[in-house]
Amino acid sequence: MDQVVGVFAPVFVIALLGYVCGRLGVLGAAGPGVLSRFVFFVAMPPLIFITLAGRRPDEVAHWGYLGSYFLAILAGGLAFLAAARVLFKERGAKLALGIFTAINGNAGYLGIPISLYAFGSPLPAILATVIHMTCVYPVLITWIEIDLAREKGAPMSSLAAKIGQVFLVVAKNPLLMATFLGVAAVTMGLHVPQWADRACNLLGRGAIPVAVFALGLTLAEKDVEAAGGEPREIAVAGLVKLVLIPLFAFLLGRFAFGLPDKELGALVFVAALPSPKNAFILAQRYGVAVRHTAMTVLVTTLASAVTLPFILYLFNE
Repeated sequence: MDQVVGVFAPVFVIALLGYVCGRLGVLGAAGPGVLSRFVFFVAMPPLIFITLAGRRPDEVAHWGYLGSYFLAILAGGLAFLAAARVLFKERGAKLALGIFTAINGNAGYLGIPISLYAFGSPLPAILATVIHMTCVYPVLITWIEIDLAREKGAPMSSLAAKIGQVFLVVAKNPLLMATFLGVAAVTMGLHVPQWADRACNLLGRGAIPVAVFALGLTLAEKDVEAAGGEPREIAVAGLVKLVLIPLFAFLLGRFAFGLPDKELGALVFVAALPSPKNAFILAQRYGVAVRHTAMTVLVTTLASAVTLPFILYLFNE
């Protein structure tokens, strides 16, 4: 239990500090956005690159871990799809956004910091981020774009252009670019110069506390505070995100891929991360289920303050 407290207490204290500063307006209206952009564009890419570049190829291409995680979120997505269609008659862009919110985890702002303290490396959360950026984001964002374009009567050529735009945006994501560079360095056996290694590590160390602090600022924002939505749908999304996907990950990791206990614990932990803020950003961008998505992000984030320590406790027994 002391180890669990030692992992989570610093993270929750920093997030709480961010929340208090957000409520008091210490950083001003632009503060949350500036810090988030700093983490996303400046600090997190070097952390991802140097983490991957310093690993063995078999650690990066860990097919048991990657396969377990991918199949777990696929199963969770299908479960949410079935529930949303049968219980709530959802379809189109709103359904796609619901799936996005229910299966994506906050690996960047929460998973990477906690993975570093709990497992000694941010690699488990980074590998999950790779799965989301390469397999989940393009498919579901394209689904949203096409559905909204069809509603406006856009021609087929316009739909094809939108698909190309989505994949171009994903490909230009700085986290994904850092991932590709890190994988390339590992694959080709490149040695990172000492000065570059130190620079990446310095920026990466800054990403950890700033990301957690920015998460606290996010929870204090007025648009999240005023969130609402259908309680049953939020409950289903939370159940999929915090219970079903981690359960699927455990079963797949244990019985299908035979992962050792430490890797299995990291897998289940990352699979149980709450819904990310970028789901809410997408909802705002497309004008789809904004209040509902904000509430799902808020509820799963608050609930994860209980579920994540519990999972870590179970795998440290």
